[in-house]
Amino acid sequence: MEMDDLARVRFGVAPAPLVETVLGFAELRHLGRRPDPDSWVSQARRAFPVAARPLHDLIPASGPWPLFLDPAVADLAEGLELVSATSRSQLRVQLATMWRRAGQPPTWLKALADGDQEALATVVHALRAFYLACVAPNWPRITASFDGEVAQRAAVLSRGGLEELFGSLHPDVSLRAGSLWRSARALARAGIAAEFRLEGRGLQILPSMLWTGPPLFSVFPSGPLANTMIYPARRDVRFGHAARAGDLDAVIGRTRARVLRALREPCSTTGLADRVGISVSSASEHATALRGADLVRTERQGQGVSHSLTSLGRALLSEARLQARR
Repeated sequence: MEMDDLARVRFGVAPAPLVETVLGFAELRHLGRRPDPDSWVSQARRAFPVAARPLHDLIPASGPWPLFLDPAVADLAEGLELVSATSRSQLRVQLATMWRRAGQPPTWLKALADGDQEALATVVHALRAFYLACVAPNWPRITASFDGEVAQRAAVLSRGGLEELFGSLHPDVSLRAGSLWRSARALARAGIAAEFRLEGRGLQILPSMLWTGPPLFSVFPSGPLANTMIYPARRDVRFGHAARAGDLDAVIGRTRARVLRALREPCSTTGLADRVGISVSSASEHATALRGADLVRTERQGQGVSHSLTSLGRALLSEARLQARR
């Protein structure tokens, strides 16, 4: 991984609707026969729309599925437009790669591989139908969980840098000597190269609230889409189960969590020290660390500064407070 790639490693700004749609569909197929009665999978089974049935031919329970199905963009309409614009050459190559089952693919899938626009419209309609019926009703919870997950990981990044961040994401990935590596277990399972090369295009890190499988990688040598690594969010934040108030102390430290809570109302560094009962220098240090994790913003006011929560900081506190009541 080049230095330019390391400098361009970043979290996605929001969950990607089509990523959650496709990964949610894969989870539904994988866990559909034995779900927890109160789980998202059970809800999705009950709400499953007939129009989404063509996805069974495209998304197996264990992969692979075509890359064109789930562009990692934060807007559903933009994502569906990108699916609609998939070229015939991409369709042919990607469908040939994913169809590894016994027997011949269905006629409509052969037409899709030939670039048939009606078949492509069927895919777009199926994706939209599954999203609207099974994913969209839970989107506020997915978004809140996403914000809480990113906030927790940002705190890890602030404390230990990229190496510690990647070490915390999943046992199958690690950052060593400036390169992103995948474990022998991941290689055996997926048949992929050990080193993940980004070719100077950086990496978007995207937690998924619905996916519980191994990390997934999408590499795009050119074009509008970013190289992306998708990983399953922590169990304590996945799908509306963000960190409880006590867990927040464990994740970012008791004093730092108190500082975050104290900034529900903006205040100066001296005011923050008084609220938390720590020294002014300690308050400044904690505010700086939280600012580095994008949980706090600091603005100059006259001779001093004013600290306040960012939207991400408020989302993390709100979700922790909500979970503490449950």
